[in-house]
Amino acid sequence: MRRDVPRSRVAETACQFIREHLLLYLIRASWRIITIVSILPLMRTSAVWAAESAPMDTVPIVQVAPSTVNLPVTEATGLRFSHLSTLDGLSQTRVSQIVQDDKGFMWFGTQHGLNRYDGYEFRLYVHDPDNLDSLSSAFIFALFKDHSGNIWVGCNQVLDRFDPRTEHFTHYKIEGGATPGLGDTVVHISQDHDGMLWLSTGNGLHRLDPVTGQITHFRHDPADPRSLSTNDINWSGEDREGRLWVGNANFLAEFDRQAGKVVRRIAISDPNHIRFFEDRKGAFWIVHASGSGLALYDMANNIVIPYSFYSDNPPANSPTGIMGVVEDDAGDLWLGSRGMGLLKFD
Repeated sequence: MRRDVPRSRVAETACQFIREHLLLYLIRASWRIITIVSILPLMRTSAVWAAESAPMDTVPIVQVAPSTVNLPVTEATGLRFSHLSTLDGLSQTRVSQIVQDDKGFMWFGTQHGLNRYDGYEFRLYVHDPDNLDSLSSAFIFALFKDHSGNIWVGCNQVLDRFDPRTEHFTHYKIEGGATPGLGDTVVHISQDHDGMLWLSTGNGLHRLDPVTGQITHFRHDPADPRSLSTNDINWSGEDREGRLWVGNANFLAEFDRQAGKVVRRIAISDPNHIRFFEDRKGAFWIVHASGSGLALYDMANNIVIPYSFYSDNPPANSPTGIMGVVEDDAGDLWLGSRGMGLLKFD
């Protein structure tokens, strides 16, 4: 019998867990906190759209400023972390997705099933071949909570929706490519203001209507320069103005949902898993898992301003960049880096 847990206890534990375990799998033995006393004035340049006078069948590419804002880094002291492991009931130690549901439960995606944590103990959801309503597979690639409180799980080639009332999983087969296979695995999920789910896969971008279950596919067309630049889509998200952005290995692109066309591309030097994050003040941060990993997009001047935590440019192919970002109650950004640990950006 499941123990009823006071919501206050769950919320308290969840908040503590978020603070203490944010991107823990990325944190190395030593970690750093960025303390910024003042930000260097941002240089305004005249570089705007690269192709304002280009033909209508091409996509404007936003340029990158020639100068980089260098951020001083200092070591952190005084913070302590607690750890949850398989000894506490976690099914597997590689936790690559974390969400919190409307009841305060924490959900963790691992290589061996979906874990729900109530502040005291774990409950594991795995594939059961004798139960059609169970999770599709053990390896979790994506995890998302929609506006209605449903949990969506990207499994191997199948998207699952978990109904918290019945605790049953509903399965959606994507099959978006010409050769269905591992490329149909959903690696990221987002939702727009109309309630549509946007699914990132290796076989293109897909729109799922959660009410009807209808799936619409968007893919690269070599004959159309305004189509997606590749079918290998890593990420999607909607900004506060309702614009949909799509990230891949090449660009962060603004995508016109009605026309199914790209209307703007942001190019980053040495790109990898590009995405954006808007803070509470409306700053449009671009993060990517390569190079310095952080940049600010100045929409008013249509230019990208790189930021760097490194005193020198990191070597090519080194484990650098930013994998994830969240904002705390004080307005500070917490960045999960590759190789520099956990960074707190004031």
